[in-house]
Amino acid sequence: MENFFFSVNVVAPLFFMMVAGYLAHYLKLVNDSFLTEANKFVFKLALPFMLFQNIRLTFHGDFPDSKLIISSLAGIVITILISFMIVPLFVKRSGQRGSIIQGIYRSNFLIYGIPLATGMYGKEAMGPVSVLMGTTIPAFNIAAVIILSVYSETETKKLSFKRIILDIIHNPLIIGCFFGMIFGLLHIKFPPYIDKPIDELVGIATPLALFVMGGDFKFRSLQNNIWKVLATTLARLVIVPGLAMAIFVPMGFRNLELSALLCLFATPTAVSSYIMAKNMGVDAELSGQIVVLTTVCSCVTIFFFVFALRSMGFL
Repeated sequence: MENFFFSVNVVAPLFFMMVAGYLAHYLKLVNDSFLTEANKFVFKLALPFMLFQNIRLTFHGDFPDSKLIISSLAGIVITILISFMIVPLFVKRSGQRGSIIQGIYRSNFLIYGIPLATGMYGKEAMGPVSVLMGTTIPAFNIAAVIILSVYSETETKKLSFKRIILDIIHNPLIIGCFFGMIFGLLHIKFPPYIDKPIDELVGIATPLALFVMGGDFKFRSLQNNIWKVLATTLARLVIVPGLAMAIFVPMGFRNLELSALLCLFATPTAVSSYIMAKNMGVDAELSGQIVVLTTVCSCVTIFFFVFALRSMGFL
């Protein structure tokens, strides 16, 4: 039960921030214009700074275990490729394909990774989690730009390799990742009068993103998307981590490294997937619904994965 309550304590604050956004919009304390502008602020400033600061402080170019890095990146790529093959068979609308594929492969590792891993192994877990954070988060965002460019419903120009590269280069989240890695590699430290304002800006990124997503959430539209949201939630929280653990355990991953991989593949869909969906022309409403349901259900699924792996002596 300790693992269950730990998962609940991680998930509950995220869920209640979404509820706060929904109630604020329902009670007309905020309007659609406010939510739209707040969404732009989160996408173009708050989340990029959060990525920059987290990667700068945790990634220093150390690659003590290339097997861990290669395995995690291979797992992400395989998940994306399988999703690319399967999702279009069942989903006709282009924008929904992009939202579902992103919902399946893109975990909330940035927010969940460190608290979940350190909850199991303390500060020792910071090592493997930081290594994965510095490599997988940029990979998540680059893949998202490519996927959302392919399935965008607002793009009027012909899809081209050049345009995708430009989208990657100009994406605020990828810019945040890039400069975070550069500053981390160079071990650049800021004086307190710079570091503190950045930390304060970073502190509002996730709560505001969740608040905006909750404000945009519509129960009525969920009825039309229910099977898509349920299928994506099942894939994100059960199928993907289940297959990942079935592969990584026989490969010899245990304890600290396995906990980092579990945090990468078993956590709910990233909040930033909704923000990117809304800014790149795919079905943001569906993306938000996927984030909400995976976040709520993850406290149960993560508990069962941790409990099962610990019972078998792998964690």
